Amino acid sequence: MGYFDALTSGSFKKASDGHWLFFPHGVLGRGYILESEQAYETLRRRLKAYLAITLVLVIGACVLQRYIVAIVIGTLCVIFYQIWIRFLSRGLQQSDEKLSWEESMTSQAVAHNAVTLWLFEIGALVFVGFGILFLVMTSADHRDWLVVLASTIFFGICAVVFGCMLVVRRRSRAANVQSVQ
Repeated sequence: MGYFDALTSGSFKKASDGHWLFFPHGVLGRGYILESEQAYETLRRRLKAYLAITLVLVIGACVLQRYIVAIVIGTLCVIFYQIWIRFLSRGLQQSDEKLSWEESMTSQAVAHNAVTLWLFEIGALVFVGFGILFLVMTSADHRDWLVVLASTIFFGICAVVFGCMLVVRRRSRAANVQSVQ
């Protein structure tokens, strides 16, 4: 599975009756019952495309150091997503089931390749280290300190999430091995 497959896996859950459930707002919102496997595959492909396009646009603006543009693009993408999800969920039956944080995290952790998760973890920690080094070695009046601080906090959060995914992935794999034996 690819990176975007793993990202989108956290928005879906297989119900006890075999139907796929879609949680457009993850653990924060209600789920919708998808009527078929084909509906699940179609929605998953569309969601992957949306995430890829959004990520490229926002990261592209950040790389070009157009931070206000990145914020505007991100805001427009969130607004578009809200409208798009409202359109997509019309006619879908709401589910009584909830998506827990653990279910979402486990789904994503298992869908990611272990090597990829380790590379993300190491990369995030390297960015945190460089951010802290930059903040310690420069004065508070340096023009980039706020961007570096925000980036350091962001990558610190990423490091925690990737670390949690590694732990969850390991526990999930160990549980699967024990259940097979």
